[in-house]
Amino acid sequence: MQKEILEPRASADLRVYAVWFNMVEEDARKRWPADLLTDRRVTHFWDEGKTVGRWFAPRAEAPPMVAVRVPDSSGLGQPVLWDAYLVYGPEARWNEEPSGLRRWGRTILRTREQLREAVTALAGGPSGTP
Repeated sequence: MQKEILEPRASADLRVYAVWFNMVEEDARKRWPADLLTDRRVTHFWDEGKTVGRWFAPRAEAPPMVAVRVPDSSGLGQPVLWDAYLVYGPEARWNEEPSGLRRWGRTILRTREQLREAVTALAGGPSGTP
């Protein structure tokens, strides 16, 4: 994402919120790849309780987000949306619930071309202009 999407659009007015949490052993915070997304427009959050993923999981069952429910690896069986992206447009408002969802997908690697298309639609081509 850093090299394929953000760097070519260095001048685009984008905000990226990366929410990290531990779903599998390899995701432990001590293994968090701090150098993975270093773009100045990226804000990182560590979500120990998987609050964000748990909040979005039930909403991923209805349009515009339809996903396979992924069980939490803790064994509690609560669904958690993870390894996903959500693209919101400039009209988005985050009051009680976010609005303005343009596109979403998971896994990020499997759907990275769709992510690139969504960012291009918002921010334009590699120069950051339409």
